[in-house]
Amino acid sequence: MALMFSSGMAAISTALLSHLRAGDHLVVQTGIYSGAANFVRRHLPPAGIEVSFTSGTTRIDVANSVRPNTKAIYIESPTNPLLGIVDIGMVAALAVERGLLTFIDNTVATPINQNPLRAGIDVVLHSATKYLGGYGDITAGVAVGSQKILSPMVEYINDYGGCLNPQACHLLERSLLTLALRIDRINYNASKLADMLVQHPCVSSVRYPGLADHVGHETAKRQMTGFGGLLTFEVKDHVDLRTFQRALQLVMPANSMGEVATTLNSPFEASTSFRNLTEEQQRAFGVSRNMIRMSVGIESIDDLSADLDQALKKSGTD
Repeated sequence: MALMFSSGMAAISTALLSHLRAGDHLVVQTGIYSGAANFVRRHLPPAGIEVSFTSGTTRIDVANSVRPNTKAIYIESPTNPLLGIVDIGMVAALAVERGLLTFIDNTVATPINQNPLRAGIDVVLHSATKYLGGYGDITAGVAVGSQKILSPMVEYINDYGGCLNPQACHLLERSLLTLALRIDRINYNASKLADMLVQHPCVSSVRYPGLADHVGHETAKRQMTGFGGLLTFEVKDHVDLRTFQRALQLVMPANSMGEVATTLNSPFEASTSFRNLTEEQQRAFGVSRNMIRMSVGIESIDDLSADLDQALKKSGTD
């Protein structure tokens, strides 16, 4: 069963509010999407719902966060923008042992690359604005799960007004026809660009689940059929990020992701969640001023590689 929402955050907030009550406790994986993190921090505690963020993503990290009043665990894999990986099957098994509900944001992976329901997760959430929509012309969210689990959410959709309008439903149905084709090409392009950027003299580091040295690569390889279109890289200190973005001719600087067109942005500049942190907090989270998050599209891989290369060289000395 699936429910459609007016946005990804509408899906996330409805899923949590319909299953959590005052006195409950929610375990949240560290490093989740900043919008979801802000929601659980700002709005759940005033409703009497306790929230704890894990210190890491191992079984011990998650288990140590569970309390007697814990009701659910919320995870995301890969995370946006740092591509953190969590063992989905491990979390699902732990939840079964403790009698807990599980929620996962599967936006970055997409259902083509990863199927958390098969691993035992209760509710799978997507910002359909991203890869499911794919063309930059809708805002939508999706929750997928059993009828029993999703039924309580229907009342909240009606009462809070987070339902998806008919035109957006039509456009999303159109987009799903090409989802598998788009993700296949996006997986290929992102893998090639990750390999290219690792070797580039203007780049200091690359985060991509498909890279052998990526933290969590073996877990990602086991639970994903493709590594997705999101990659994050850091440029060296002599590279000016604004000059780099202005020099791009094909890749578009934009806050969007998951579209057929390749886009990129600076997580530090684009997100107030990161910008408002102290430098020490930014380092602890893993976000730096030299970081670029790139959402790879379906263009020619040769054209994408050439555009990134020329822009990097124009913005710094190799």
